[in-house]
Amino acid sequence: MAATGTSPGFSSAVFSSPRPYEVLAAKNATLRLRAPSGHIFSFTDLTSAHGAVNFGHLNPAIDPFTGLASDLATGFYPPAAASYAEWLCGKLHLETHNVLYRVGGNSAVGAAIGMAQQARKGKIVVIDGASHGLGRKARNYRGTDSFVSIAAGSEFTAWDGVSCLVYEPILGANGANGSVPVPLPWLRGLSQSAQEAGVTVIADEIQCGFFRFGKLSLAMSEYLHPDMYLFGNSMTNGIYPLSAVVCPKTLDGSVLAGDGGGDLTFQTATLGYQAAESVAKYIDSTDIEGQVEQIHLALGKVGERLAANPRLSSFHLAGPTLSLEVLDGREMDLVHACEERCVLVGVGGSRVRLAPPTTIPLEQLTSALKIVEQAAKGL
Repeated sequence: MAATGTSPGFSSAVFSSPRPYEVLAAKNATLRLRAPSGHIFSFTDLTSAHGAVNFGHLNPAIDPFTGLASDLATGFYPPAAASYAEWLCGKLHLETHNVLYRVGGNSAVGAAIGMAQQARKGKIVVIDGASHGLGRKARNYRGTDSFVSIAAGSEFTAWDGVSCLVYEPILGANGANGSVPVPLPWLRGLSQSAQEAGVTVIADEIQCGFFRFGKLSLAMSEYLHPDMYLFGNSMTNGIYPLSAVVCPKTLDGSVLAGDGGGDLTFQTATLGYQAAESVAKYIDSTDIEGQVEQIHLALGKVGERLAANPRLSSFHLAGPTLSLEVLDGREMDLVHACEERCVLVGVGGSRVRLAPPTTIPLEQLTSALKIVEQAAKGL
């Protein structure tokens, strides 16, 4: 069902953290939110919770509670941890790799950088526009002296004194910097140059999420061949904050026992691994690529129409995700106008992102996209 009602009284306060609205229920692409006034509205979610809930809210086919026999025994992994690791490495065709688990994406990035530093100490090369969830803490991570940030598409060969290259195939994939794809031929060449120089290459796909941009893993499908893969947000479809470092077995043992800090207590919680395993079963039993194609076509058509708006530019369509730039500082006007019509869209900087769950009914998607078009006409 399409989003219903008009939500009155939206103001900049809506975008404070946390928002003053309460979530009462979530099902597939629909959120029921209660306003401070007590009014209840049904919203269509075109954010997929920053790419963490790509397969619909409370998907009935993803049930981690069936057969749940334990909760948390710190230091002891449930059987699902091993079976999921086998599944993930199999999907990536990486028989020579292991999976190191963490809670939260920033911890996974930190662990991967830590392994790279154990193999070869030095600087960390990243691409402008990527955050990797570490923020300022990364500046002093494990004694590294600095990061080197390079522009996508630029030439870089100064690998002496570099420990690792960390990249996101889609910059700001969760909306933080607008979901802008990195030029893949350039990224492929950069990665090969780094590896030839003995630098560890890390593909951070935590914010990308499974199938958010059309594939389980863009790094795998585009033959980028990184040394390590990082996953997180969509592993459990939003049920538990689990992340994974898929790394060569030769590097796996180099992480210090205490690495990761406070996340170790909940790192072995059974719920996270059963949720991940349930998502894996869902992926194997569902025509997700068919779902992706349907959304891709719908977003492509609306993108063509929106491109006629002079206040919109720089469109990027990747799988079931469309991002665009709103000119003249009007991005929040578009976001507000959509929310007033009960449609949630993502925003980062001057860019707006439409990223519906792959399970959204076509009728609901069509209705929500019409609302986005109407809202854009008011810019």
